Amino acid sequence: MTFLLILTCLFCQIDEKQKELETLKTQLTAVRNEIKQLEKQKVGTLARIEKIDEGISLTISYIDQLTAQESREKERVAELTREIVRLENKMKVRKTDLQARLIRLYKWTPFYKLEIIFSSKSLPEILASSYYLQILARDDQKVFFEFKADWEKYLIDKKIREELIETLQARRDEKQSELTVLNDERLKKKKILDEVAKEESEKAKLEKELKSAQRKLEELIVELEKKRAKTVSGTNYLETNRGRLIWPCPGTVTTNFGKVIHPKYLTTTKNNGIDISTAYGQNVIAVAPGQVVYADRFIGYGNMVLLDHLDGYYSLYGHLSEILVEVGREIDEGRIIGRVGESGSLAGPMLHFELRKDGKPVDPIAYLK
Repeated sequence: MTFLLILTCLFCQIDEKQKELETLKTQLTAVRNEIKQLEKQKVGTLARIEKIDEGISLTISYIDQLTAQESREKERVAELTREIVRLENKMKVRKTDLQARLIRLYKWTPFYKLEIIFSSKSLPEILASSYYLQILARDDQKVFFEFKADWEKYLIDKKIREELIETLQARRDEKQSELTVLNDERLKKKKILDEVAKEESEKAKLEKELKSAQRKLEELIVELEKKRAKTVSGTNYLETNRGRLIWPCPGTVTTNFGKVIHPKYLTTTKNNGIDISTAYGQNVIAVAPGQVVYADRFIGYGNMVLLDHLDGYYSLYGHLSEILVEVGREIDEGRIIGRVGESGSLAGPMLHFELRKDGKPVDPIAYLK
């Protein structure tokens, strides 16, 4: 019973995860089709990079889910293997017992009627013997049917295990195929950026697109400020703890606040925050208590989270590989809100971090300890 319960739970879990996997695969297919359309339309560099990054992010998620599904299926195969071995050992013992019972029954049957005819026992004694023999016969029948049930389950389990092993191999092949696609997507992004570095006209276009993305972000913050009721606490957490805020993630600051000339693309933009170079997948934490007011993709920033800290203060976390919070959620200082990635990034894995006061960017270094 315990094994059946465990196996049933595994089946339900795998089926549920398989549905999630299929949903993610549908999203991935749609994004890849959009990338092909954008390539044909010759749209701006930033828009193409953004869509490729979305494809990369979904591909990584899909590979992670394939790996998790593979792990669950391996566990299921292991459970089935243990149950098959248990049934084999049980049936081996029962087979010996059944053989002994059949031999005993074969030897005794011809003499049973003679005992009734020639026995000196009284009729009640003969009936009593017959009753006990019927009990033994029913017990033999029970043992036989239990053996039959075990045998049928054994055959079913073996078949399921064989099918699962085939599925596992298909899962490994698909994962390898997706890893190849992931590498191709990263090479495609690199090729686009290399072309930008060579062409002056493309550099100018990229610079224009980056500035446009910054303006759109400013417009978003202005809209958010309009929507929420104005509150003035007088002692805002960020001001009270100026110079003592925790860092959003460990790493090295590669781009400071202010005017920036990109060393490779020679584009001139104003960096409204700082860029922190760190390992892909590194946890990103909230630097102060606040409410999540944006948690989605944003052109130029990739996967982005925006926190409202009241009194016109906001913190922004961009280029995430994964967003782990939802809009509307109140979170504490130090809460993990996402993981470092390269979505929307022109220079590999990093965290783009900004602080805003009344919608205007301020230097985060002045607030961090």
